[in-house]
Amino acid sequence: MSRVALFLALATFLLSPVRAQVPADTILAAAAAETATDAADATRSLRVRPIVSVGALYSGSRGVGIGGGVAVSNLARGGDHLQVEGRLSQRSQGVFGAYQTGEPEQVSLYALVGASGVTSTRFPFFGTGPHTDPAGRLFLSRTHAEVEGRLGWSPGGPGGLLLQPTVRYRVDRLRGFEQIGDSTLADVSASDQARIAALIADGTRSGVSIGLSAITDSRDNDARPSRGEFLQGSAARFFSTDGSGLGFNRFEALGYVFRPAPVRLPFQPERGAVFVRVSGIVVRQDGAPTLPLIYLPVLERDLLMGWPARDFRGRDALSVGLGMRGVLIPSVAAFRVEGIALALIGAGYDDVFREFTPRLSLSDAPVAEGERVPLQPSVGVGVNLHYRNKERPLVGALLGVGPGGITLTALRLVIGLDRYLPEVR
Repeated sequence: MSRVALFLALATFLLSPVRAQVPADTILAAAAAETATDAADATRSLRVRPIVSVGALYSGSRGVGIGGGVAVSNLARGGDHLQVEGRLSQRSQGVFGAYQTGEPEQVSLYALVGASGVTSTRFPFFGTGPHTDPAGRLFLSRTHAEVEGRLGWSPGGPGGLLLQPTVRYRVDRLRGFEQIGDSTLADVSASDQARIAALIADGTRSGVSIGLSAITDSRDNDARPSRGEFLQGSAARFFSTDGSGLGFNRFEALGYVFRPAPVRLPFQPERGAVFVRVSGIVVRQDGAPTLPLIYLPVLERDLLMGWPARDFRGRDALSVGLGMRGVLIPSVAAFRVEGIALALIGAGYDDVFREFTPRLSLSDAPVAEGERVPLQPSVGVGVNLHYRNKERPLVGALLGVGPGGITLTALRLVIGLDRYLPEVR
């Protein structure tokens, strides 16, 4: 078997659904979009590329399915981008699309419009916070739809500070639930049962979110950075439109700091880099003692890779990580193979300011009411595949090991934040 065939077999294995959810699809979609954009930049002529959603083929919870779409560049003007994708499986169906007028690396002002819709009988629910018992696992039957409009403006020109005002309208409905595996309804806390019952009785919930994000990027290479920083902060205000009077604020921060590795390992053809990653989310609602579970942050597994999807529970979240990246194989046909290792600690909180403690714990048992929430560790090891001549990542796969066992997620060190990603996928 040739080295190319061997690597493609490895990549296929890594992307097979080992408890995989949507992140792998997201990476492939972004990769297809970037490939189309790269090719179109040279000629500014219409370019069409297919999207293959590998993770949609099978999921242990969603069953057998298919997924894919199309990415089109230079449709109405040079540098614009249209992406449409759908996923159809036994227990979940979804579609999303977005149109973007330009790339922030090339223009000082662009606009984006996106929309998505998902209906599923397999939305995992493991509780609303660190004090609830994850043994009470449920599958929620849920429908979610949203429309988003966004502007991107770089006051100092492309490559400088990027400001993104955003408006999002969303509609949610919780229709019912069922138990997962051997869990029983008795394992679900009385407060969580009451919250679920109230949401089912409420029917359709809706609201508008208005926010602003700021992004600065000083990395020397966005595909394989060895020096520089990537910083993003955002704030959003949610207003209900369903008569409930609900309002809440959401604040997020994400930061990477890259530096050249102090030594070159014997198996590496170049020195590589080390990096620090910090991420945090804080949500505060008006008056009401609890936030409806449909509005809790989607705490993706890249916060702590070894946790099952949706099991990083809480209204607030914090994670800190130390990682290393470097080239493993400098040339395999048209590609370069990069390795990555990342160690993280973090936790989900009802209130991070009252419950934070630097103590570490390997237990996934619920934290007693009134006690501080310890940090949980996890480790991730994986590979990224790059085009050598374009310095663009094609796809990355990361295996995470932690209290939740082994999970598979797909990772780019910094996700393209100009792309539209639905809040619920």
